[in-house]
Amino acid sequence: MRVFIQTHGLILSREDREHIRQRLHQALTRFGRQAMGATLHLSDTNGPRGGEDKDCHLVVELEDTTTVVRDRGGAVRALVDRAVHRAVHAVNRQLKEMQHRAQRVPSLSRSRHEAPRNRRLARAMTAIPDGA
Repeated sequence: MRVFIQTHGLILSREDREHIRQRLHQALTRFGRQAMGATLHLSDTNGPRGGEDKDCHLVVELEDTTTVVRDRGGAVRALVDRAVHRAVHAVNRQLKEMQHRAQRVPSLSRSRHEAPRNRRLARAMTAIPDGA
């Protein structure tokens, strides 16, 4: 799994970069081969003045979907840990939703030949010939 870390307006120490890589790798390996990679964008909007001014934009790429988490905080490690935690929950939610959609009974969904739900759609469907 590939992990990219990009910064703007702040400099990360080697230890911080390694912590971020380990945290992302540890969190995303639970998704197995579905986890393709992650990109983390960190920026410091106020510069050296301090405060809750560091922005985190985490993009987690899976085989079938992409999850984006944004967060803001003061300490880089705490900010990244919180964003990774939120991303893991979002990915779990998306995967469960995808499983639920895949397990739906096909007979319960509307087919093309069933009656449409509204009049406008009914008119549109009658205007289009079947061979088109």
